[in-house]
Amino acid sequence: MAEKKILIADDDPHIRRLISELLVAEGYRILTAEDGEEAMRVSRDEHPDLIILDIIMPKVDGMEVCRRLRDETAAPILFLTAKDDITDLVSGLAIGGDDYITKPFKGAELVARVKAALRRSEMVRDSTEKEEYVSIGGLEIDRRRREVSIDDRPVELTQTEFDLLWLLASHRGTVFSRKEIVKALWGYDDPGISRTIDTHIARLRKKIERDSSNPEFIKTVTGVGYKFF
Repeated sequence: MAEKKILIADDDPHIRRLISELLVAEGYRILTAEDGEEAMRVSRDEHPDLIILDIIMPKVDGMEVCRRLRDETAAPILFLTAKDDITDLVSGLAIGGDDYITKPFKGAELVARVKAALRRSEMVRDSTEKEEYVSIGGLEIDRRRREVSIDDRPVELTQTEFDLLWLLASHRGTVFSRKEIVKALWGYDDPGISRTIDTHIARLRKKIERDSSNPEFIKTVTGVGYKFF
């Protein structure tokens, strides 16, 4: 398997060095950036498999870096922040971030979240063809290739958007609560992530629904959650 590249963007050299040492020990190739502009340049030049972004950085902050890169890469983005305000974390996940970890952090926790994000992005599992493909009403979802199209028009989704769509579509008719969605996609319950599910659903609807104000695929079940119709 090819060596995974991870970009660490943080203006604190101590943090960059600490995370680099942790991940090099796990066999990853490390790229670094000390500000937002450099992070975007390195990402575009090197195409990392995962990006760790500090929220507060010089020149361009982590939120804006995520917003700009999300249209260019499906690589998982993990926010690193010292902020205690959950609103900032929710905002970061809502614009395309996949997970977050707060400073100070435990090395084992950061490594575990990196590995979990990379595992989700690979989605390499043994399953039947039926389990790898969904086709309904002009919407085509190919899990193995991680490709989606609507009326033969390709749709670009982030990792989280694709995983969310597959979860719902592969369990057609099943109602998932926000908590259940977070548990299924991230492997643990986190209220910060749970609060972003509505935003992820809204972004997904804009991409796959013919009329996002009157969705035909992803239905809201009032007071419970969501289901694929």
